[in-house]
Amino acid sequence: MARRRMGYIRAKGVAAVAAPLLAVVWLARSWTTVESGVDALTRAHPSWLVGAVAVAQLTWIAGAACQQGTVARPLPVGPLLAVQVAGSVANHVLPAGFGVGAVKLRFLHRAGLTLREAVTAVGLDTAAGVTTHLAVLIMLLAGGFLPVDVARLPRGEPVAMVVPAVLAGLALLGLLGWLIAPVRRAARRAWAGVVDHLRSMKTTLQSPSRAALLWGGSAAIPMLHAATLWAIMRALHLPLGVGAVFAIYFAASAASALVPSPGGFGSLDAALTAAIMAAGQSAAIALAAVLGYRMITVWLPMAPSACVLALLVRRGHL
Repeated sequence: MARRRMGYIRAKGVAAVAAPLLAVVWLARSWTTVESGVDALTRAHPSWLVGAVAVAQLTWIAGAACQQGTVARPLPVGPLLAVQVAGSVANHVLPAGFGVGAVKLRFLHRAGLTLREAVTAVGLDTAAGVTTHLAVLIMLLAGGFLPVDVARLPRGEPVAMVVPAVLAGLALLGLLGWLIAPVRRAARRAWAGVVDHLRSMKTTLQSPSRAALLWGGSAAIPMLHAATLWAIMRALHLPLGVGAVFAIYFAASAASALVPSPGGFGSLDAALTAAIMAAGQSAAIALAAVLGYRMITVWLPMAPSACVLALLVRRGHL
């Protein structure tokens, strides 16, 4: 069991390293497209880019609200906001959100919570984020906002045959997993964790103010990221509506989560580029939009985030 777990961890590590490397190789092989994308970005409307920067900063406020909703006691507002800023640089060093999770865990423990309470709060934060992300994605897909060429999709009887086959396959996998003892034990541990998080959510829902902060902040974070991407697309004069851009972002970020690279580098970039191209845009324009999004949400905040992280450590908040 330990060997399998180590193998799984190694596989995730390889995937986390492979995604950025593949992205770098693709950029090197498609340098002409990169140059065209950079040229398009330099000709973008500056007012919309400034608006995108302003919207991106609101994600830190939403993150602070979400984290406050995970605990019953009030947290100091200044350090709480600073932790969201500091978590930005940590999130782009460790994969799958572990960086910001570690910063939040350390801050909560330093703020007086026990280690168990801090771990539960961070887990509740993550669970609320995943839940709201999937809920919004489902609503966007159900509303038909994802710009997909319907004419290319199979129609009629083939689709009717595929759906039962997929359901039967999932049922067979579940049955085989239950018959294998190690998988069954892992499933029981995972279910125990889910039950623990559900109990924490029940406690949170009993306080309307905490529930509003937790769920409102969790929903606002990806929406603000999507709004940032939309503002960049407006700056590039792309003919995509708000609903289409939001659906592109939510679908691409959900897909990129399957490859836990640091900050989503490589996986999120590839998913966003592919989704924008699938919406009818050229590779150069799609790359320009992704480069603009990364510049505003990652590269520009990197130095201030590192400074805030060092300051929090120096003052004993981390």
